[in-house]
Amino acid sequence: MDVDAAISGQAGHRGLRALLLGDGRDALREMLGSMLGRDPAPAACRLVRAHLKPARKLTACYDVTLDGTGSTTPVAVTWFRGGTVADADSLDAAEEELRRASLPTGFARLWATRPSWGMQVLAAPLDPAFPDLGDLSHPRRAGEVLSRCGVLPAVPEGGVQVRPIRYRPGQRHVLEYRPDRGPSLFVKLYRPGAGGSVAGAVGTLFDQLEAAAVPRVRAVHPAAVLGGGDALLYLCAPGAPLSQRLRAGRPPAPGHLHHVGLLLRAIHSSVPGPGSVLPRRDLEGEARVVLRACEAMTALRPDLGAAASRIVEQACAGLVALEQEPATVVHGDMKADHMLWGPQGLTVLDTDRCAFADPAFDLGKMLADVRWWTAATPRADAAAVEAEILAGYGAAGQRLARAQLYAALLLVRMAARRVPLASRDWASRTGGLLALAGRAVEVRTAA
Repeated sequence: MDVDAAISGQAGHRGLRALLLGDGRDALREMLGSMLGRDPAPAACRLVRAHLKPARKLTACYDVTLDGTGSTTPVAVTWFRGGTVADADSLDAAEEELRRASLPTGFARLWATRPSWGMQVLAAPLDPAFPDLGDLSHPRRAGEVLSRCGVLPAVPEGGVQVRPIRYRPGQRHVLEYRPDRGPSLFVKLYRPGAGGSVAGAVGTLFDQLEAAAVPRVRAVHPAAVLGGGDALLYLCAPGAPLSQRLRAGRPPAPGHLHHVGLLLRAIHSSVPGPGSVLPRRDLEGEARVVLRACEAMTALRPDLGAAASRIVEQACAGLVALEQEPATVVHGDMKADHMLWGPQGLTVLDTDRCAFADPAFDLGKMLADVRWWTAATPRADAAAVEAEILAGYGAAGQRLARAQLYAALLLVRMAARRVPLASRDWASRTGGLLALAGRAVEVRTAA
């Protein structure tokens, strides 16, 4: 297997897919066998996510199911071009800390390398960049945390069940806590030193929605700040994400989408208090993010990368030409996955990207997300879904014109990030989304 050719993009999409699902996964199974310290190899290694930084590295996340137990452990695999792997001393030290804490795990070793392939494997919860991850992943210590926070009246005898939801070494982590009684809880870990600003952004958006007092609309709020301030604990919010119905080609029930519009209007109309400190986001920065996301696309299919660049350039030019307005508070990551409809109404999740920005960005992200879900479902009616959201939002004028161009810009990013790299139809799906984004730009600029 020519790993460097796959990582550089020279082997194309087929070569990358062969590495992720063929020879690379076979090598992973062999390495996991040595990490477990026993035979046979794991029963299953299911690819969850892959991210390519061309000519630098390929990172993949697999869910590994262990024989005999049925338990699943996430592992992170990185192939480095040129054979460079991470510092073994830091991994050894981090693993030793977990062993001293008697963290229960089915692995004899939590990491391994194959230098000839530039391949490194880490098993949860090992991550030297997140020193609090081990403690927060320990069933007994998790129970103690919940007791200290007042979420549980006492520490459960056997602790609480801890399930990794997202394992991204060096980036971020999400854990689920499942007490014997009561609802689940979620812990989101941020890079050391970043938790304070995140908590401030989350608190600002929560306060703004509380002050707006929109009926049956609320935002989640952390139940506690953990891990020296770099982890936020949330109670499980009731309800089902609106994306479930969109994915199935069934529009949400009447009123649900209207409330999404009301939510957006309330956020954009809010005025944060004098103590609020939020980051600022602008068009130039968003365009850079989109183009950076397209690097893998460009390496694997230069024609698709060129099309994406043209759409980004056209959308940005169109946005600059339109009438502008002052920045407002924005959610920052508006999408149907983050909208739960339950007995209490609409609850918005993942408010940690709250910022000051053009309100058209939020509106455009929501429209792009609707088009993402409906593009793959012939029965879905994107226009009807968008119309109900906009009816709840109210008059938007030039803001809506900018939102349509932001939607095109963000569809390009979705084409680059959301279509799985290992999918057989990666190229056709990516091309279809780019075509959708291109038509959106054409319609808007022709208006």
